[in-house]
Amino acid sequence: MTRSKILLAGPLIAAGWMALPAIAQNAAETVLPAVVVSGEREKGLRLDVPSSAASRLDLTPREVPASVSSLEREDIVERSLHRAQDVAIRLPGVTESPAPGNGGTSLVARGFAGHNSVAQLVDGTRLIVAAGTITYPFSTWPLESVEVLSGPASVLYGDGSIGAAVNYVTKKPLFERTQREAMLGVGSYGAIQAGIGLRGPVNDAVAYSLYIDSDKTGGYRSEQSHERQNLSAAVAVRPGRDLKLTFMLDAGHNEDSRYFGVPLVNGRLDDRLRRTGFNVDDAIVKYNDRVWRGRIEYQVDSNIKLRNETYYLTSKRHWRNAESYAYIPATGRVSRSDYLEILHDQEQAGNRFDASIDGHIAGLKNRLVVGLDWYKTRLVHTNNAPYGGASIVDPFSGFEQGRFISPVPTTPGRRAELETKAFFAEDVLDMTQSWKLVAGLRQERMDLDNRDLRTQANLSRDYDPTTGRLGVVWSASDALSLYGQYGTGTDPLSGSLSLPNNGNVFNLAKGKQVEVGAKGSLPLIKGEWTFAVYGIKKRNLLSRDPGNPAVTLQIGQQSSKGIEFGLAAEPVKGVTIAANAAWLRARYDEFRDAAGMSYAGNKVTGVPERTANIWAAYRFLPGWQIGAGARYVGERQSNNANTASLPSYTVLDAILNVEVKGNTVVSLGIRNLANRDYVLSGSGSVRWLLGEPRTAQLSVRTEF
Repeated sequence: MTRSKILLAGPLIAAGWMALPAIAQNAAETVLPAVVVSGEREKGLRLDVPSSAASRLDLTPREVPASVSSLEREDIVERSLHRAQDVAIRLPGVTESPAPGNGGTSLVARGFAGHNSVAQLVDGTRLIVAAGTITYPFSTWPLESVEVLSGPASVLYGDGSIGAAVNYVTKKPLFERTQREAMLGVGSYGAIQAGIGLRGPVNDAVAYSLYIDSDKTGGYRSEQSHERQNLSAAVAVRPGRDLKLTFMLDAGHNEDSRYFGVPLVNGRLDDRLRRTGFNVDDAIVKYNDRVWRGRIEYQVDSNIKLRNETYYLTSKRHWRNAESYAYIPATGRVSRSDYLEILHDQEQAGNRFDASIDGHIAGLKNRLVVGLDWYKTRLVHTNNAPYGGASIVDPFSGFEQGRFISPVPTTPGRRAELETKAFFAEDVLDMTQSWKLVAGLRQERMDLDNRDLRTQANLSRDYDPTTGRLGVVWSASDALSLYGQYGTGTDPLSGSLSLPNNGNVFNLAKGKQVEVGAKGSLPLIKGEWTFAVYGIKKRNLLSRDPGNPAVTLQIGQQSSKGIEFGLAAEPVKGVTIAANAAWLRARYDEFRDAAGMSYAGNKVTGVPERTANIWAAYRFLPGWQIGAGARYVGERQSNNANTASLPSYTVLDAILNVEVKGNTVVSLGIRNLANRDYVLSGSGSVRWLLGEPRTAQLSVRTEF
C-alpha cells in the first residue's frame, strides 16, 4: 500500500503534519518547567480506573459486565517482569503455550489456546495473525500497563478473540511533567539488559516520549541465547485546547531462541539432556516488526468526541531449523527431522474512526460510541515445502550439530490478502442510579484472496460475521456490584490469512458465552476482589463425517465452563498481597479424526484446568522491600486422545528491592527459586520445551 493511500484513510492526520513547523518554531521559545506530581497510586485491582481493553466508552471495570484485569507499571517493576507476555500470565485464567513457531508469545484463556483465539493488541490496535504467529511486543520497558478482557472480545476487536483480548498499553507523551528513567541489569548465563526512557513537554503544545531498550543472553542452553532491541517513540501535538494529534512508532528486532525442546527417553526426561540442544548449528529464528500510527482526538463539545487512528505495520520473520526430535530406544540415538525454512513478509494497513456521544434517552443518561474499522493485511509465505531433511545423532556423546539440509529449495509458496471492513457500536444506558445496561454490536465484511504461487491456483472467500454482547450491571452498594452478560465471537480455523484451510472453503468458528459475576471492595484491608462464572461453546470446528471419515465437515464443537477469582489487598501497612485462581472444565463435545475416531468428552489439548498466582510483598524498612510469589499451571493434554500429557508445575520467584538514593532502586530477583524442571509446551511423551532453571538478575533503575 502506498503512503498516499494510508494518509487518505486518515485525512486529519495529514492536516496535523502541516501544523508541525509552526509548533516546532515555538518549541525553542517556550519551555515549561518540570512539574513533579506525587501521590499514592490506586490500590487493589483498579476497579474504578477506566480500562481501554474493556470498552471504548472509558468505562471502569466495575461498570463493565465482564471480567477485566490488569497489572500496572508499578507492579511490573516491583516483580521485575521483562517480557510482555510474562505480565499477561500473572492475570486470572491466562497461561502460555510458547514455541518458536508462534513467536514464543502464544497465550491460553478460558479453554482456548493460540493466537487465533486469544487476541493481542498494542494500545487497542489489533495485530493480525497471518499463520499462527505474533512476534511483537516482547518488552515491558515501554509499557504503562497490561490489560486483559476475558471471554469473547470480537465485538470490540473483531475475528479471533473468543478466549480473551490482551492489550499492551504503551507509555505516552506527558504535557504535565518531565520523566527521565534508565535501567541496567546483569544476570545468569551472561544476561545483560539496558534501557532509557524520556518523556515530557517541549512546550505547551508539543510533548514527546522515547523508550529504547536492549537485552541479550547466552542462555542456559546454547540454543536459548537471544538478542533483542526495542523502540517506542511518540510525539503529541495540541494545536488547540480540543484537538490532540499523536504520532507513534513501535519497533522491535528479535534474534530469538532457537531452542525447540528436548526429546524424552522412554517417555521420561533424562537429566543428562537438560542442557542439550538438538537444533542445527546455522539455525535462525529472527523477527523484525515496525508499527507506525497516527491518532487524532477532537473534543467537538462537552458531549461529542471524535477519534481516528491510522496505522501501518510490517513484520518480517525468518525460521531455519531442525524442529522435531525423537528418541529411538533400539539404538539409543535421536532422530532429527522437519528441516523447515519459512519466511513471512507481512504488512497491515488500517484506519479506525469512532464518535462518542454523551446524551439522554427518555431522560436517562446514555453514552454511545459508533465507528468504522478498516484494515488490509497482506502476506507472502515462503518455505521449502514439502519439508524434508533428516539426521540421526548420539545425544550422549557431544555430537556435532551439523548444518541445515533440505532436498527442496526455499521459494515463495503463497500470497494471501485479507481486507476487512467493519461497523461497530457500543452503548451504556443508566436505567437507574444503580442499574446499567451495556450493549455492543459489530458487523464485519471480510474478503480473502489466497493464491498458490507454485500452481497459480486461486481461492477467494467472503465472510460476514456479526457479533455482539448484552449485559447488565447492578451496583448493589458502593462496595459491591453484580453483573451478567451474553456475548458472541468468531475465530478463524487457522491464521487469519489461512482461512480456507488447505484449499477447502470453511466457515468461521463461532462462539457464545454466558457469564455472571461480582466485583467488590474490602475497605478494612484496602482490598478489591472479583469473581466470575462462565460457560462458552465454540462450534464449526473441523471434524470427520461419521459415515465417511475421508470427508471433513464443520460439525465439531468444544465447550468450557469455569470459575475465576482475583484479589488484591494491603491487610497491614506495608504488606501487599495479590492472588488469583481459575478452575476450568474444557471438553470436546463433538470431534472426530481422520480415522473416524471420536474424541467427544475428551479434554481439550494444551489447556490447563487449574491455574493460580500469588504475590506478596513487604516493606520492612524505609526503602527496603522483599517480595515472593508462586505461579501454578495444571496438567495439559498434548493429544486429542488424551493418552499423553504435559505435567503440572509450580514456579517460585523472589525479589529484593532497595532504594539506595532518591529515585534509584537496586533489585535482586531470582526466578524458579526451587530450580525445578517444568514444561512450557511440547508433544507429550516425545518432546518437551522446558522452562529456564533458577536464574538471578541484579538490576538498577533510576529516575533522573
